[in-house]
Amino acid sequence: MRKFLGATALQLFIETEPTPASRPRVTRWGTFYGKKYEAFRREVKTLLVDHDGQQITGPVHAFIEIVCSPPKTTKRQFPRGDVDNFAKGPLDSMTTQGKFWKDDDQITALAVVKRFAEPNEASGIHIMYKEVTE
Repeated sequence: MRKFLGATALQLFIETEPTPASRPRVTRWGTFYGKKYEAFRREVKTLLVDHDGQQITGPVHAFIEIVCSPPKTTKRQFPRGDVDNFAKGPLDSMTTQGKFWKDDDQITALAVVKRFAEPNEASGIHIMYKEVTE
């Protein structure tokens, strides 16, 4: 992963069970996401509180690795859910936290992979990102 972004990339691990973004429900009172996804977003925001880095103002390149707990039985070789929906929650949470970047539209390159956790490996989200200065 570090080779993808270079030696100056910042690295972050969010130890929680990844949850893909659900379809938003639009009503006359506003837009809502599912309860499971909203609970995931709240948890990620609380786990990001300790971050004390400087806010990036320029373009950002990011790499995200989603590591999901494997189900007890499955024929699948990879987790259910679209990779873009898995990336949405952590990126939005990093944006609202305000200590990473001003807006996630600053991300000009994004690579996302998903996989099941190996035995004795914690599920979570590995995020590497760096400001592009060239």
